[in-house]
Amino acid sequence: MARRSSPIKGDGLAQLTEAEFEHFMAAAARARGQQEMVVAPATRRWNVLLTVHPTPGAVHELLGALHRFGEFRMTPFRYVCTGWVKDTATFLDALLEAEQAGRGWTRHIARVVPVAYTFEFSPDSLQGKLEAAADEAAAKIAGGTCFVRVERRGLGDEIDTSALERAVADHLFAAVEARGGALRTSFEDPDYIVAVETIGSDCGIALITREMRQRYPFMSVR
Repeated sequence: MARRSSPIKGDGLAQLTEAEFEHFMAAAARARGQQEMVVAPATRRWNVLLTVHPTPGAVHELLGALHRFGEFRMTPFRYVCTGWVKDTATFLDALLEAEQAGRGWTRHIARVVPVAYTFEFSPDSLQGKLEAAADEAAAKIAGGTCFVRVERRGLGDEIDTSALERAVADHLFAAVEARGGALRTSFEDPDYIVAVETIGSDCGIALITREMRQRYPFMSVR
């Protein structure tokens, strides 16, 4: 049986078979909030989230290529990686250049989100922390169209994603209005998208503009 080769030295995954690797990742997802694991983002800083097209070997090849740009790692969720780079704008431009140059490893990238804020949360504290982040985002929004999207990974029985999106959007719209602006909801090419990305009990938030989506085709929000 083929064995996986890990891009992260000393992570204990280097000699796992495919079946063992799948068992490890499932156990990692169940172990959130327990002892630190090398693939868990909670104890490491991150300002980039990447999702990977689900093909054999894609994560390992992509992480090997991204090593030159910063610190990238797997998470307990399949085909989801996080990373830390010195400057997200520079990183996005480098990815775009690599994609345009036809670098083979870029074919594995499904989506990239440059994260502005990160924090740990409990199901009870998540809405309040997102509303505080929305207050900061409101200072960067004069008005226009917008929607909030929460991409939740884990805690499915404890978080109502749709209700959370509505609550944060209502708070954001009110904060913009208090500053003299006006927002309306639109899912068709909006001026702004507030992207909330959770990984277990970690959360990252990004404010994505239309201009950013047009410049970087890999910066999509479902």
